[in-house]
Amino acid sequence: MSRIKLLLVVLLLTAMVSFVPQAQATSVIQVTMAGSSGAWQLLGVGTYNYCVSLSGAANCFHWTSASNVVNLTDTRVTPVNVDPGTAWIVWSVSGGNVTKVWSDDKVDTIVGDRCFYAQPQCTVSATSANLGGSGSSQISSSLWGADTALPSTIVGIFTSGTLVNAAASDVRPEDAAFEACRVNSQLGAGSYGGAASDGLDGLGYNPNNQPGVCPGPGLATANYVGTPIKSAYPGSTSVANVLAFNISGKDPISGTTIPAATVVELGIDPIVAFFERDKGQLTNLQNVSTEQLQAAFSGTNCDASAFGLAPGNIGIFLREPLSGTMTASEYDVFREPSVYTGTGGGAILGTSQESNVNAPLNNPLNNQAGTCLAGLGGRYRGVGAGEVINWVKNSGSLLGTDGIGYTFFSYGNASKFANNPAYGYATLNNVDPLWASYGPQSSTGLGYDPGQPATAGTLPGSANLPVSCGGFPCSEKAIWAGGLSYPNVRSGSYNWWSIIRVISYASAKTAVADLVKGAQKAAVDDIPDFIPAVKTVGATTTDPGLTILRSHYQQYDGAGTPIGAAPSNSTKAEKGGDVGGLILPVGSTTTQQVQGNQGLQVRP
Repeated sequence: MSRIKLLLVVLLLTAMVSFVPQAQATSVIQVTMAGSSGAWQLLGVGTYNYCVSLSGAANCFHWTSASNVVNLTDTRVTPVNVDPGTAWIVWSVSGGNVTKVWSDDKVDTIVGDRCFYAQPQCTVSATSANLGGSGSSQISSSLWGADTALPSTIVGIFTSGTLVNAAASDVRPEDAAFEACRVNSQLGAGSYGGAASDGLDGLGYNPNNQPGVCPGPGLATANYVGTPIKSAYPGSTSVANVLAFNISGKDPISGTTIPAATVVELGIDPIVAFFERDKGQLTNLQNVSTEQLQAAFSGTNCDASAFGLAPGNIGIFLREPLSGTMTASEYDVFREPSVYTGTGGGAILGTSQESNVNAPLNNPLNNQAGTCLAGLGGRYRGVGAGEVINWVKNSGSLLGTDGIGYTFFSYGNASKFANNPAYGYATLNNVDPLWASYGPQSSTGLGYDPGQPATAGTLPGSANLPVSCGGFPCSEKAIWAGGLSYPNVRSGSYNWWSIIRVISYASAKTAVADLVKGAQKAAVDDIPDFIPAVKTVGATTTDPGLTILRSHYQQYDGAGTPIGAAPSNSTKAEKGGDVGGLILPVGSTTTQQVQGNQGLQVRP
């Protein structure tokens, strides 16, 4: 063999050696997810349980990162956009080799939607230092055992970066896209709303787009990248980055065609108003009405008197408007869906929590003059569920007063307040979000649920579980007297909730379906953070799944351009927006009906 041929053979073998590990690493990836915090814990536990069912406990492992160290990088713009998140990673091994890898990076819902639909999709990555160690125990070891250090194969995958192929979303994709366009545009009334608008079709974080209008392809970068939404939490540098995306057709920035995606319903998660109540201003708060919430969070009355209490200074803590929690709340409780006719008629049914913010002038929202029209208190912005939870937790020490916010309820989210009477939650329009009835657990248990805390209105935790459980895992059958979680949500009488979905492309569809099933079973058997969307057979009980849905409707941007396809309520092919949709029984084909302060409304 000639020296030239020999050299070519050596080079070829070298290339093959360097290629094979990367190809193997890529082939083991099952799901790389990003998005909602609402089901992050149970998706992790369910994925691990699914892995064990496939490969056995001896061959399945998990790891969780420190907070906000696993990045989502959107390469469509220069410089690239980076959003930090908190990840779990689950993997299986065989013969010492990694065989399957699943992961979920927890960020804002709409960031997760954007990173999924972006073409190219965002890359999930972290430094080797942030991937080191034996994990941060972000999910309790009682639910799935202790974290384990990542093997070198997985460290290599995530230091190189792997593309998002699924999104966990608190809202429908159409609703996420609608809110993203609302944020990424001028403050004011869109042409579709006209004189009927409340002036908040656009929220003011990008002066280059008309209010509420989604920017199309072929525009300057400035049309696609808005001003980041800042946090007012003391010492925080967190921001919510504002970037454009589409959910169908072509990516507005790259011009690349967006593949068709599948949306799978995971389950319903209730949203609760929660507050500090040991400084005196909110001590006696037990119930809030829709109108009271609208008055306080809009800045119409930043005072305890907004809730029918004695006048007093309070802190009111808003999420950023790229949050799925905020988006669901905006249309279930606050602004409610618009019923514009497109000719200047119609109406806004409620009052937006973004009223009197005047972004970007007041960015971050931090109790500036003019952001409260009356009352002694103030409004403040938090970015991410964790910051609003910390705002409420530390309201007394930071502001010297009680404070109120809202969050998707999960036992993980409530852990900082669990079984602590210094903090509480409120019923909405006299309907309890968690239990059959608001009140303390009696010594006999009569009239109340077994997992209900002894002090009325206290958020529950592991310490409140029945003795039969002794802590988590604990089934919903043991926690609720009726055997099923969140009875007032299931009946439709409590209306502040959203369905969490998982969105995927064809390549990850089967793997995502397996994760969803695992998480739904964990919601029945281990820790009931949500109501499973479908009938789920657990170890001790069978959950019937959802018997209600929200009527879907056509979303329009500020110029009246439809977002997404025509609406459908079918659980097998649901389409259209549904935040603030009228609550209907499963099987209903009625669309375009939305809730409002004035009762049933029809969306044109």
